[in-house]
Amino acid sequence: MDRTCVFAGWTLASIVAFGCGGGHDEMMMGPSDMAAGFGSAVFVSVSPAGGQASVSVSTSIVMRFGVAMGSGMEAYVDLHRDDLGGPVVLMSCAWSADRTTLTCAPSTPLAPQTRYWIHLGGGLMTQAGQAIDYDRYGSMMGGQWIQGGMMNGSHAGGPWGMMGGAWHNPNGAYGMAFPFTTA
Repeated sequence: MDRTCVFAGWTLASIVAFGCGGGHDEMMMGPSDMAAGFGSAVFVSVSPAGGQASVSVSTSIVMRFGVAMGSGMEAYVDLHRDDLGGPVVLMSCAWSADRTTLTCAPSTPLAPQTRYWIHLGGGLMTQAGQAIDYDRYGSMMGGQWIQGGMMNGSHAGGPWGMMGGAWHNPNGAYGMAFPFTTA
């Protein structure tokens, strides 16, 4: 093999290695990458995750976002018992100092061996007024967009059609839900 071919091969390899590998490729990023502070308006994590079983009845609900969240957005976070039309569990919620983590504690222990749904409004906003992107990681955490067939006729006993503002997502959903079951 002559030197020209070796040099050309080395140059192409350098372009690929440095041109494509110098930063984070969004296709390869996951929630842990977003937690490192990349500053994107994405929903980063939820605990307990959707589909989780044997969750402690004394659990707190913890949600993380890629950037600081807007004032009052905690009002668009519900915990439903049984299904999305079921009663809302009263919770007290507090933001971290940087407003990227919301921790909600149910006012009483959850019922054993019961299904619960964490319901996040589809139009949650950052402090800068950006809508939160659930599409990137929401389904990876067991999230489901809330569509017509999931609603069972009501939202905690009230009509879904009366929900406004930050409950609606531009895709027509009433937010995203993460079901889990207690131990």
